[in-house]
Amino acid sequence: MKRIWIGVIIDDQQGCIDYLLQLMEDIAYVKIIKTFNDPKEAKLFLRVNQVDFMILDVELGYTNGFDFIRTLPNTNLKTILYTAHEQYEDCGYDFGVVDVLLKEVSMSRLCGALRRLDTELAKLLPVSASDSLDNYYHHFMVRVGYRYVRNLIWMKNIIYVESGNGAITFHMVDGTSKKCNNSMREVLEKLPIKWFKQIHQSFVINISFFYSYEKGKVRMTLDNIMLPTGDKKIYSDFFTFINSNVLGD
Repeated sequence: MKRIWIGVIIDDQQGCIDYLLQLMEDIAYVKIIKTFNDPKEAKLFLRVNQVDFMILDVELGYTNGFDFIRTLPNTNLKTILYTAHEQYEDCGYDFGVVDVLLKEVSMSRLCGALRRLDTELAKLLPVSASDSLDNYYHHFMVRVGYRYVRNLIWMKNIIYVESGNGAITFHMVDGTSKKCNNSMREVLEKLPIKWFKQIHQSFVINISFFYSYEKGKVRMTLDNIMLPTGDKKIYSDFFTFINSNVLGD
């Protein structure tokens, strides 16, 4: 089966993003999982989440696309530049980008760039023989109780995250729980969206421990844990996950 390439779009003009998304609706081998108007938010996301490519505007308000590329932890991320100015083409190719598209790009020109992207990414396969959270050794620290006390949390050992009573609780595979005073949004910025899905305002699950969805609730594999789900439109990423690759009626 041919791989679907996962990407993001970064552009400070939402109209340009919407235009690209509309053109890409029927292109089956690429999927845009996130879009950003703010490059700072994009950089935080890319530090935690692995993607195959990005479509990047050059003029981003207080910064530019070339500085953005320079400061990325993964400077080999495949990039398509999307700009309104022809003078950036030569500089873009000096940075080794896949292609430089001029706004507003035509459908045929975009398809050509994406075919070139597909060819370059295919040369890199297999990316990994161990594409699972079990082999994901990322972690973070949470402050607890005293100023200089830290708890280590391995992402692969989180069953689910719960928000309530002004605190975040991490429920772990060993039966323990760890708390912090951050917001759910701050926690989500640390977690890779490939494996962690928000199902409700108060709950985020590790899909490695997902067992089933039934009657508006999620059943986890450990201890028969049942968690509520929220609105399908708000938590569409989770519902896309459970409705993908389905067998049966």
